[in-house]
Amino acid sequence: MDQQTFLSLLDELFETDAGVITPETALKEIPGWSSLTFVGLIAMIDEECGVTLPPNIILNCRTVGDLTAHVLQKRAAA
Repeated sequence: MDQQTFLSLLDELFETDAGVITPETALKEIPGWSSLTFVGLIAMIDEECGVTLPPNIILNCRTVGDLTAHVLQKRAAA
């Protein structure tokens, strides 16, 4: 998995057009961000990326790039 694949997964989850979500996008400003999509995000990271991130790690991410770094780092460590 690479950054572009992760961004594509986010586009699918949040039902946005390709390119709307970038590494610079503030995580909580993604169109459609809600408590429901947050739960979906946790599930997507677990199922599609094969890693488990505690909710507080995700909530502490400021940007999509921050989240991507956590996911890729956790995958590399596995």
